[in-house]
Amino acid sequence: MKLALWFIACGTALAQQCTFFFNPASVSAPAASETVGSFTVTASSRTCERNATSTNPDWLTISFGQSGTGNGTVGYRIFANPTPGVRTGAIVIGSTRFTVTQAAGTCSFELSAAAARAGNTAGSGSFRIETRCQWTAQSNAPWLRLSSATSGTGDATISFAYDANPGADIRTGVISVGGRTFTVTQNGTGCTVRINSNAATVPAAGGTGSIDVTGNCNWSATRSQTWITFTGAVNGNGNGSVPYRVEPHTGPARRFGTINVQDQAFTITQEASDLPRITELLNAGSLLPGPIAPGEIVVLKGERFGPDPIVVWEVVDGFLTTRLAETRVLFDDIPSPLIYTLAGQVSAIVPYALAGRTRSQVVMEYQGKRSAAFPADVAPAAPGLLTQSATGSGPGSIINEDGTINGIVNPAARGSVIQIYATGGGDTEPRPEDGKLVTEPLPIIIAPVQVFIGGAVAELLYKGETPTAVAGLDVYIVRVPPAAPQGDFVPLQVRVGGRNTQGSVTVSIQ
Repeated sequence: MKLALWFIACGTALAQQCTFFFNPASVSAPAASETVGSFTVTASSRTCERNATSTNPDWLTISFGQSGTGNGTVGYRIFANPTPGVRTGAIVIGSTRFTVTQAAGTCSFELSAAAARAGNTAGSGSFRIETRCQWTAQSNAPWLRLSSATSGTGDATISFAYDANPGADIRTGVISVGGRTFTVTQNGTGCTVRINSNAATVPAAGGTGSIDVTGNCNWSATRSQTWITFTGAVNGNGNGSVPYRVEPHTGPARRFGTINVQDQAFTITQEASDLPRITELLNAGSLLPGPIAPGEIVVLKGERFGPDPIVVWEVVDGFLTTRLAETRVLFDDIPSPLIYTLAGQVSAIVPYALAGRTRSQVVMEYQGKRSAAFPADVAPAAPGLLTQSATGSGPGSIINEDGTINGIVNPAARGSVIQIYATGGGDTEPRPEDGKLVTEPLPIIIAPVQVFIGGAVAELLYKGETPTAVAGLDVYIVRVPPAAPQGDFVPLQVRVGGRNTQGSVTVSIQ
């Protein structure tokens, strides 16, 4: 009897210990780009509480499914790896770990300048190295010495000192760091070089100029920035000139560069730009960068464009306008229909005329001023699922068969019909006019489409544009597979023309 009670007591204790199984149990991620995905969690009991935590929240974050009971799905986001080493992290529930291994980032080394000119007297100078990697610095000349650390990791200032040149001739020394070289050229005692001016200010649009040189020996000119280019000879003997050009500037702050003619420094100050600037072009569903597709709804982010507060679309004669609050977006000079515009962010629809192209130049126009062209790759399809949170992750924008919004409170039954909203499906037949509200005949997406719910293939009933909505809002009507797993956060993915939507969207199935 006591033995039986012991077994019962042990059995009860064991039953209260929750265990979890992950599928998959690990993932390998590339270094160069952000990675989003999800994994399913199978619990030993429906009453088991799931509390997921990241061991490395600075680069591995949980996007959805952080807590719950029983089975579920956990979404994650892995940021790009800027470091030169492989890194590992994990998402942990109980004692079970979902392991993430991310490839090492590529080491790069950049110097703030490539050279310096010095007079024949002793002196010193410095330059910056920008990197996240380890580096070692050394000089090849005894008269040129490092006066700061000769090794380190990450960004640093490299300081140096040089002795007086007792000879009449010019001499050259080189500091090597991170595979890059910094050259110091020092005048001899018999060489005198002067320039007619020490500074110039150039507008943001760029411009040209020339430096007059007076000297009695050989001289050469160097530049500190790639946006300064020489348009003539950079070497001379005696009197001469150094012509230069300054490229247009699109940044929000003034920038500075230097032309050195021997030990004479000529500083160029370029004014900040007041032109619009595009910094990101994202799929409006996934909010991820990538190629664009004809008819795709996109979000453009940047600077110096858009009103505050937001201004939403205008419909004129059944079409969205291509101008909204003094804002326009042009793809290869084709104006695109606008969804909304606000300070630093605009949503537009890629013109269908880009079908068949592989590249496009995108320009933002605001209050009559145009940005520099932003290059974008063009693909036949670039699908992205819309989500209820408008973050690109979590529950998708899905309508159940009874007209309710799919979610934990309103899951879809196996065998029922749901509508999944997305964008980026590409060209259709017939091809709609840009910005037109959809009417009969309904435009059908040309590319082949597959819909996966929890890994099970759903029966596709319709793939095309949404009736009465603007062309570019795709809808996939499918029947939930009988084999689809049940849960609050079942992974959902759509494949259009061989391209998958983001892997961080879910649907609720009962």
